[in-house]
Amino acid sequence: MNIKLIKQTWKKGAAAVEAAILFPLLLLLTFAIIEYGWLFLNANLVTNAARHGARIAVLPNSTSTDVTSAISDLMSTANITGYSVTITPSDLASLTVGQIVTVQITVPWQQIAIINSPFLPMPTTDLQASVSMAKEGP
Repeated sequence: MNIKLIKQTWKKGAAAVEAAILFPLLLLLTFAIIEYGWLFLNANLVTNAARHGARIAVLPNSTSTDVTSAISDLMSTANITGYSVTITPSDLASLTVGQIVTVQITVPWQQIAIINSPFLPMPTTDLQASVSMAKEGP
């Protein structure tokens, strides 16, 4: 046999083994980037919904229904379900000008994850966004 032919065959085999080892790792890295990017995007959407809800809550004559409706519109546009909204204090009509209103949205991360892979470390707590603003006057 020709030594040159043996070396070429060995190099091709080594390249195949290297590819077999690295391909799953690169595939996992690619999916991790996509998954974490998706989680960060949705965390930003939840924060924006909380900010929008707080902005509605501090307007004169606003109600809790107005706030939850505004948040619901944004969350349904983003296809996020299974969230909970907490408005503190819950009775917006009794607030005076300058009092603080807090809107908090909590979403289980499983509701927005693309894949629940055991190979990717995921958050251990729910995604939360909380925004506080001062009540505006007429």
